[in-house]
Amino acid sequence: MSVEVGKRVSGYFGFSEVAVLVAGAVSGAVGAYAYYSESLRPLAHSFTLWIVLIVAVVPGIPRRRAVIRAVCALIAAVFAFYLGKAWVYGVKYEGTYRIDPSTLVLWCGLAVAAGLVAGLLLDAVGRADRRGTLATAAVVGLLIGDLVRRSDRSGVGTLAVATAIAIAFVAWRGIRSPRQAAEVAVVALPLGLLGLVIVSAPDFFEGLFASF
Repeated sequence: MSVEVGKRVSGYFGFSEVAVLVAGAVSGAVGAYAYYSESLRPLAHSFTLWIVLIVAVVPGIPRRRAVIRAVCALIAAVFAFYLGKAWVYGVKYEGTYRIDPSTLVLWCGLAVAAGLVAGLLLDAVGRADRRGTLATAAVVGLLIGDLVRRSDRSGVGTLAVATAIAIAFVAWRGIRSPRQAAEVAVVALPLGLLGLVIVSAPDFFEGLFASF
């Protein structure tokens, strides 16, 4: 039994899974750098980097493995983001940045929840069937919703460019025909409303958590 369990663990966390953790860490580190960059700061306050991360590592694999990949990638991104913020702050301001443990726990919990949903739903990105079309359109809807959520803030131009690049990446990863591209475009806009609700939820929970 222990040998079989060991094989399963090895299968889930082989070289490719190490690469997933590295991708998550790089994504979080880029977000941390952007946090202190005047021109890139909107990226640190949006979910564009994390959505692209999921689309890069989840599609095309079995659902259970997709869930594990999504959760691990997002948790790695969260840790890299907060540790990176602390490190950049120390270099930039020669001071000490205190990481709030409760905030870190909250965002790790959100990463687990988001990873579970993403792994279950977005593994179909890249398929030519209806499920693949809906999954790809859902990702585009999330990106649009995230852009709308930040549209009243400064630096929205930077975020709009990043969103356009992200949508192009999603299209490259998920669309297999001109017909599917048209279907994704039609479905993505109404899904953008749902995407707006989803990407606004973490801010709500963070504010609620901070009130206790």
